[in-house]
Amino acid sequence: MPSCLFTNAKVFTGRSETEFVSAFTARGGKITWVGHAGDVQQPAADLQVDLQGKTVVPGFIDVHTHPTFLSQIVDAVPCTVPLVEDIPGLIAALRKHPKAGMGPNDWIEGWGYDESKLKEGRTPTRHDLDQVSTTQPVYVGRSDCHSGICNTRALQLAGIGRETPDPIGGHFGRDADGTPNGVLTELAANSVVQRAKAVQDYAQAVGSLARTSQRFSERGIVAVTDMMAFTQPFHHLDVYRDAAQAGFRQQAALYFSWEPCKGDLLAGLQAAQKEGRVKIAGIKLFADGSISGKTAWCSCAYKHTGSQTGSLFGMSLLTSAALEQAYEWSRANGAQMAVHAMGDAALQLVIDFFADKQPWLPGGIPSVRLEHATLLKPAQIAQMNAMPMQWGVATQIIFMFAEYDAYTENLVDAEFEQSYALKTFYQQIAHVALSSDAPATTWADPDNVFVSIQAAVQRRAYNGAPIVDSQALTVPQAVLLYTARAASLSPFDGQLGQIAPGFEASFAVLSGDIFSVPAADIGTLRVGATWVAGEQVYAAA
Repeated sequence: MPSCLFTNAKVFTGRSETEFVSAFTARGGKITWVGHAGDVQQPAADLQVDLQGKTVVPGFIDVHTHPTFLSQIVDAVPCTVPLVEDIPGLIAALRKHPKAGMGPNDWIEGWGYDESKLKEGRTPTRHDLDQVSTTQPVYVGRSDCHSGICNTRALQLAGIGRETPDPIGGHFGRDADGTPNGVLTELAANSVVQRAKAVQDYAQAVGSLARTSQRFSERGIVAVTDMMAFTQPFHHLDVYRDAAQAGFRQQAALYFSWEPCKGDLLAGLQAAQKEGRVKIAGIKLFADGSISGKTAWCSCAYKHTGSQTGSLFGMSLLTSAALEQAYEWSRANGAQMAVHAMGDAALQLVIDFFADKQPWLPGGIPSVRLEHATLLKPAQIAQMNAMPMQWGVATQIIFMFAEYDAYTENLVDAEFEQSYALKTFYQQIAHVALSSDAPATTWADPDNVFVSIQAAVQRRAYNGAPIVDSQALTVPQAVLLYTARAASLSPFDGQLGQIAPGFEASFAVLSGDIFSVPAADIGTLRVGATWVAGEQVYAAA
């Protein structure tokens, strides 16, 4: 690659909250110099790019997302706000699916519903989805990607009937007579129907994943994790590496779902599987469910679940024995452990388990990551910081922004006030990042980084309601949680997240100045160009 001088820009380096330069050079995919055009230290360059006064930031890193899920819903219908607001609207949207009117084994799929966002305030059932079709299977994934709904035909294909018992850790909704009503609560129940869906062949899986690279590039995202990788029906490391040959440009760190994959993973990892721009980074476990689904495991009962109806504290999905097995494997294989834990009770289970254990990963990479950490409280952070264990936290303000109605409906005021304490996280946790969990939230464009940054700075929900003003971040702090701070959570290849000598030349040129526009306008910004490892991979029309 020729060396290149980028000049005439407002460049946020990511080395601190305040450092800006106006020029930088890159060679061989790496940043070689930063400063101001005309500095005596400025090296010679083969090419020069005038950035015309634009704002430049390190490329965004989405440390908790689901590219394989995104690749699988290319044809699925969005069933979330602002596109769908009631059950008739959901039915109408599904009727427009490209496979509607086809054969009895052609699935009509949607994604993103949230019963708290629907005007009816209830979860749709098979009786609703049968209005879409009685001859074709219909399935819609809930916004949290844990639960779902399906029609009668889908239940038949999945073999779920009146005598089918609930799976461990999940629940099949039922009518008064015991007949399944199509509501699939939590992963164990949801996966029964998902397994019944037609499986892509390998070439389709590779091609679909490769196409997601354009989506990420348009959003200025230069590195991702896949927080739900599998070994069957295809090993996702193979799919990703072949997708990289087919045009997937981002770095990707894969985390394999422990319970369904451990039979294959127990044989151990090879060194080559943990190296390169696409690699196995670790495993993922589930300690609980979601706040919006009232399945996150909390120490305080959910609203409206008092003594008359029976207090509801959510679901505990992880045992100490399962944690022990996963820990022993991770330590032996030099892999990270990522644990989905939203409620404070689930978080406490994980924190207590590691109280007497030493970190096992080198180079300052956290050995254990807490995913979401919705109700991670100050006393728990203090406990973590007093331990020898090296912790990471990947959190998402997009949930509170997009699912405000469910959070206010489900959490008592005192718990709501302690949700997603970003300012506290930023100040007290060294390895912490913002992320999207796309497509697992009730928003049609969940991995739009600018929406999350605006929510983190403004602390306002989609409807303008306040979401704990005292936990607001500054714009530089929020950007750092998507760049330099995010880079520290996973074992990415080389150095990412800063525009600094020695770091990968991966950066985004923005449509406006994120550091000076009104906070209310941050969400309207877009990416004008994205560079990955010194090559331009996207330019806005």
